[in-house]
Amino acid sequence: MMAADNRILQFFPQRLRNDWERSGVRFEQIQEIRLRVNQPVRILSDRDHRLPMIYGEQEMEEIFRYLCHDSVYAYEEERKQGFIMVEGGHRIGITGELVTAAGGGFIARYIRYMNIRLAHEHKGIAEKMLHYLYRSAKESTPLNTLIISPPGVGKTTLLRDAIRLISNGSDGYKGYNVGVIDERGEIAGAYKGSAMLDCGERTDIITGGDKQQGISILVRTFAPRVIAIDEIGKSADAEAILHAGVSGCSILSTVHGNSIEDIRHKAEMERILQLGLIDRFVVLSIDSKMDRYFEVYDREGNRLCGRNLLQVPA
Repeated sequence: MMAADNRILQFFPQRLRNDWERSGVRFEQIQEIRLRVNQPVRILSDRDHRLPMIYGEQEMEEIFRYLCHDSVYAYEEERKQGFIMVEGGHRIGITGELVTAAGGGFIARYIRYMNIRLAHEHKGIAEKMLHYLYRSAKESTPLNTLIISPPGVGKTTLLRDAIRLISNGSDGYKGYNVGVIDERGEIAGAYKGSAMLDCGERTDIITGGDKQQGISILVRTFAPRVIAIDEIGKSADAEAILHAGVSGCSILSTVHGNSIEDIRHKAEMERILQLGLIDRFVVLSIDSKMDRYFEVYDREGNRLCGRNLLQVPA
C-alpha cells in the first residue's frame, strides 16, 4: 500500500504517525479530516471515508498540543473563535466542553472533536470566469462581483484564484492592487500574518480584525483598486462592502447560497441588492459526481454564461 503523503503526517505527533503512514491517504485528495473522541477517523474527499484509527481523550489532547507547538495559551484568542490556524494555511476546528473565557466569550477546555480543513491551491480555475468580470475593454477594472455557493463547493478556492489573476494581470488584462480582508486566514492561508497561498504580486492582506476595520485601513493606507472579502454573513459585513464601494474600489466577495433568488431572502444582502451594487453574480453548484460548475449573471439577473465546468485538478 502506498505511504501517506508527508503533508498529512505534519498534523500528528510522531508516535501516532505509523497508522497514517500505512493508510495510503494522499493530501491532494482530502478536503477534511474529522477526529472524534473514541470514534473512527473519517476523511472527506470525493466521498466520506472511514479509517481504522480511533483516538481517545489522551490522543486528542496530544494532537491538539502538538498542533499548538505545546503553547496552548498562545492560541487562546483563536480558540475563542472555535478554530486555530496552522502553518500551510490549514484551519483546525476545535470543540468539546466549553467554559467561560477571560475577557468574555467561551473557550473549549477539553478538546474532544477536531475538523482539519486542508487548504488547497488550484491555480487557473478562475481563468474561464475572469473575462465575465470586466465590462468589455481589457483595460477596464473588474466589476463588483459576488460569488454565490453552497458550503464546500469551492468558493474560497475560486475567490483566491480570481484575486491572484486580477492582481498579476492575465490574458491581456492589466494587473491591479488588491486588498484582501481575510478575517479567518482562509483566503490566503495566512499563518502569523503571512500568506501561505498565492494571492498575487500586487495583493495586500489583512488577517484578523473585522471587515469594516480592515477596509478602513486598506482604503486609507494602501489605495487598493479592488477589495476582496470572503463570506458576507451578517449586516456589518454588508455595511463594510458598501463602504468599500463608495470609496471607489471594485468589490469581489462571496456569500453562502444556492442562487440569486436564494440570497434575496438574506437580511444582510437586502440593502446591497436594493442599491444595485453588484454587477456580476457567479453561482457555483456541484453534481452527484462531485464535479463543480459556475454560471454568470448580470445585475438584472440575465444569464451571461451557462453552466461551465470548473477545471479543478484531481
